[in-house]
Amino acid sequence: MKTNESLPSEYRQRLMEIANVKTEINKLYKKTGPVSSDYITLSIKLDLLMKEYIEEQIANL
Repeated sequence: MKTNESLPSEYRQRLMEIANVKTEINKLYKKTGPVSSDYITLSIKLDLLMKEYIEEQIANL
């Protein structure tokens, strides 16, 4: 597994954004559950970020 130093900055930024969105989703879930509009919006954003990251990784193989 690669360390943080060996990841290009664009990948690190994408992973940090994914981690931040996941943290916010967890906080919202604890407060409001999965039915709030903010939770749904962040879930969709997280899904898109993860798909973009995976597609970038596949393209670099």
